[in-house]
Amino acid sequence: MLKTQIFLTLVLWAGSAMCNRYLYYSDANGWFKVHKIPLTWQGAFLRCLYEDAILASPFDTELQKAMLAAKQEAGIDSPIFIGTKVMFNSADYLSIEGVPIEDMPVTVPNTNGRKPEDCMSLVREGEVAFTSCTQWLPYICYKENSTQLKYNSDCGTFDQEYHYNSETDSCYKLHKQARDWRQAYGICLAEGGHLVIIDDDKEADVVVKILQGKPRDLNWELSHAGFFDWNKDLLTFRTIHGEKMESVYHKWHLNQPDNKGINIFGGILENGELDEEWSTREAYFVCEKNPKVEVFELPEDQYENEVSTKK
Repeated sequence: MLKTQIFLTLVLWAGSAMCNRYLYYSDANGWFKVHKIPLTWQGAFLRCLYEDAILASPFDTELQKAMLAAKQEAGIDSPIFIGTKVMFNSADYLSIEGVPIEDMPVTVPNTNGRKPEDCMSLVREGEVAFTSCTQWLPYICYKENSTQLKYNSDCGTFDQEYHYNSETDSCYKLHKQARDWRQAYGICLAEGGHLVIIDDDKEADVVVKILQGKPRDLNWELSHAGFFDWNKDLLTFRTIHGEKMESVYHKWHLNQPDNKGINIFGGILENGELDEEWSTREAYFVCEKNPKVEVFELPEDQYENEVSTKK
């Protein structure tokens, strides 16, 4: 699947993704997030990866039952992708965790002498199917519970790289791996936040200070920001939440924006001024998150100490 296709699908999720947090299933000793909007196997794998989870596989009975329960609760009656596929050799079907399909409590279908497809889906209890990796199916992301997990109560996530800023009442994370704008948008969304939207001069100063920590190995200083040209022929720049630029921070670099139909994505320079950029340019970026939005449903008592210290 093309990266652009993945991004366009993620954009469709922008309005609903934040309502769908990870729910805790004690039988599975972890959290599930059911994605009802389908993707290809690779798209589903990436989405779960960006959410700091994995594409779920029914590698034991308890996990399989919990997956089926989550699937039913979400109202999904079609098969769902599982994180099991041909990895390196045509006969080796393994989960992302390295569990062979033969060791899972499922029945592998008979292909009647035909070469099976490379990916797999969960059909019903105890039954999986060989499935084309390019088919579009719903899926479940899974994050295993562990005593090593520490809850970031300031920001409502397990991600320790988000830091709360009292001046703006927002949490921020600097991503130090360069991505193009579309990928940056999708990663922030998957983490439970969004590509940073600068509301005013105060927040611009905060973001500029955060960006001082980025690597210095690129030939340009521009970093991605949460606005773009919604109609590339008219220079109709708005934030990714649909706000007019005039209603938020809009200090543009000299003579910008000026490139109709070419540089349609937003960025911020090291001096705090805004600029436009093209779609394939890779740059560093900041994700912003509402600290009041809890990405995970917490099991009772386990993270009591972390939650009790929340502001």
